[in-house]
Amino acid sequence: MLYIISLIIHVLCVVMWIGGVAFVTMIMFPIIQRTDNSLEQVMMFQGVEHRFSKIAKVLVILTGITGFYLFYEKGFGIGAGIMIFVWVLYASLLFFLEKILFKRLFESPTRKLLNTKQIFLRLQVFHWIILVLSFSAIAAGIWVGHY
Repeated sequence: MLYIISLIIHVLCVVMWIGGVAFVTMIMFPIIQRTDNSLEQVMMFQGVEHRFSKIAKVLVILTGITGFYLFYEKGFGIGAGIMIFVWVLYASLLFFLEKILFKRLFESPTRKLLNTKQIFLRLQVFHWIILVLSFSAIAAGIWVGHY
């Protein structure tokens, strides 16, 4: 019974977490890119990012706890390795790398300053890469769960 409850929590957390990343990547970034005012772009991004970041942190923690329990029960294979890689990447980004990345993008006095359009384009490309990795982890989860 604990296995089924963990699996339900795990899948729901992954759906909300990756769904949020997909929304930000496919909806928010194009809206931000169409906005001409740099301050408005930054404020819109920060508003969404700060709200989603809090939710994503909880979801990533719950996904990790349930995921490791599921691996303990089901076993470890290549699919599990893909899922763990993506989870570690997200956890690292959410809990410490994101601050370093943003600091480097927005506050680097030694580099040529990028305009906000360039910054958000780079963030959007980065989000697409993360989203593709996320979809590969979902596919790995389906594979592990059915074979």
